[in-house]
Amino acid sequence: MDALYQNQKLVELYDAVNRSREDFDFYIAGLPEPPATLLDIGCGTGTFALELAHRGYDVTAVDPAAQMVALAVRKDTGRSVKWFTGSVTDLDIDLRVSAAVMTGHAFQCLLEDTQISALFEAVGQRLSQDGSFWFETRNRAAKPWLRWTPDHAAPPVDLGAGRTVEVIHRVLSVNDDCVTFEEHYNFNDDSGTLTSQSTLRFLDLDGIEKLAAKNGLVLSETFGNWKREPLMRDSPEIIVRLKKAV
Repeated sequence: MDALYQNQKLVELYDAVNRSREDFDFYIAGLPEPPATLLDIGCGTGTFALELAHRGYDVTAVDPAAQMVALAVRKDTGRSVKWFTGSVTDLDIDLRVSAAVMTGHAFQCLLEDTQISALFEAVGQRLSQDGSFWFETRNRAAKPWLRWTPDHAAPPVDLGAGRTVEVIHRVLSVNDDCVTFEEHYNFNDDSGTLTSQSTLRFLDLDGIEKLAAKNGLVLSETFGNWKREPLMRDSPEIIVRLKKAV
């Protein structure tokens, strides 16, 4: 597992570095009304799950990174979410949700067809008959990794008390639909630099649709960005809504 999800200092930085989350508003607009039962897959530090619970939803959240889930639990002072460490396959088979959502490009961490198939099967088993599974992946055709360079680094993030961190990306390799890269977290104090290496898969829509069909799910909707615009060849995102096959 990437250091980003295991190193305690990087885990505690996650919310500060990922403050802008327009994907949250997008997904909330596509959900059934509260108090529907929802599943947040790859919940990370729990920001989205807690927002859903605040809005009146019955939320179950799961993530394989124990440190991330532990931080989410600490943030949940009202004990409003059911938290689990693991994958969807670890959840009660009798769980039924009206919608499942996988945010933050977490879908791209699944590098093998077998992992994606296991996810699709497990989600399908836990969706209500008219339920939806929403997630997104960066569009491979747009080649976003070409901008993952020091020259395209965002401004340093203010951590308070005069502390900042700058995140620098460096691509190490591009192999078929997988991109391996490093993130360097450069602090302006004596913390120095922390590094995390990741590999992400850029599966295209055709591949998603085929794996979904093999596991009892069908494509319902697609979008190309968080403005709900149609998916085009050069769209930055492939945003997908799957439903159970009839």
